[in-house]
Amino acid sequence: MKIHRLGLMGVLLISSMVYADPSGLKALSNQELSQVQGQGGADLSLSLSLNQAVPTGSGLSNTYACANGANQYCRLALAFNDRQDQNGNLYWLVFKKIQGTLAIDKFQLDGTTVTVNTNQYRSALKLTFLDEYPIQIRNLGFEALSIETDTGTADSQKGYLSTFVPSTYTGFDQGLERGFVGVNINANLALSGSVKVFSCNGSATSRC
Repeated sequence: MKIHRLGLMGVLLISSMVYADPSGLKALSNQELSQVQGQGGADLSLSLSLNQAVPTGSGLSNTYACANGANQYCRLALAFNDRQDQNGNLYWLVFKKIQGTLAIDKFQLDGTTVTVNTNQYRSALKLTFLDEYPIQIRNLGFEALSIETDTGTADSQKGYLSTFVPSTYTGFDQGLERGFVGVNINANLALSGSVKVFSCNGSATSRC
């Protein structure tokens, strides 16, 4: 009998050690919650290539790599206000041979709290950019800007697919497709600071 009573006392003792009295808990106000600090998030990297070979390792690609040899599908074409010639053919503003690579080796994604009014707080998504990790811009731009016109109604007769190369001109751009105003950007863009994204309450007069 003595052994059984000791065993029961041991169980009761262990139970009392893990039991927490809920009467000791205290609700926190918004102000007190705003002082609570924690740590969490992620370090991210980003590489975006358009019509260029995919970067390998730590280097950045600067090699034009369009899948179509004639470059028709490495373009951006805009038709403004459905403008047409006297025969009903559309005019197109065509950016030819679009390409470029954007990369950033490190930026940070975290959660935070922002104050939107007196004693009003919002959970927010925080993006942080660092001076020592600039945005790398390589060969971003286009080779030529051209105004092209449809030659018919078939898909193959669209002006933005034209690959016409003038044969009589002997200047510096001889052998290139018709166009002007090419742009090519190579630079490092250093940013320092953060962007916080959060929701509003949706009321008509709310300005977060």
